[in-house]
Amino acid sequence: MRIVFNQIMFNVARGYYRYIGSGSGRKVFDLGNGYVIKVAKNKRGIAQNMCEYRISANDYSNLFAKVIQASNDFSLLIMEKAYKINDISHVWKYFNVASKKELLNLRELRNLNKKYNLLLGDLARKSSWGIISGRPVIIDYGFTREVKKKYY
Repeated sequence: MRIVFNQIMFNVARGYYRYIGSGSGRKVFDLGNGYVIKVAKNKRGIAQNMCEYRISANDYSNLFAKVIQASNDFSLLIMEKAYKINDISHVWKYFNVASKKELLNLRELRNLNKKYNLLLGDLARKSSWGIISGRPVIIDYGFTREVKKKYY
C-alpha cells in the first residue's frame, strides 16, 4: 500500500475525511478505506504515535489494531479501522470475564502491560477498544508509562 502523507494531510485540511475523535495529543480521522489516520497535535501525540508504531511492529498477540505506516517524523500514523464499541461489557463477554478487575487480571493483558509498559487502567476504558473482524482489539495504546512520565 503506497501512502502519500502530503495528499492525506491536504485532504484532512480540506475536511474530506470524517472526524472520529481526539485526545490530548492526537486527532483521528476515517480515511474511508478501512484505515484511520492519527494526526499528532503536539509532542505528546508524536510520542504516542511512536509508541503505537513500535508496539505494533513487535507484537504478535492480535490484541492490537495494526499500524500500517507512520510518517518519518511520527506526526501521522495510519492504523486499521475498528468499529466503535458502545459498552466495555462487549470486551468482557469476549474474554469471558464479569468485571473490570477480572479483565485486568487476565494473563494476556498483564503480559502486554509488562512487555510494553502500558497503563493497565487504560485497557479498562471502552474508548481504548474497538472491533475488527468480530473481535475486540486495543485501538489506543500509545499512552505508555514513558509517555505519561515525560509529557503528563
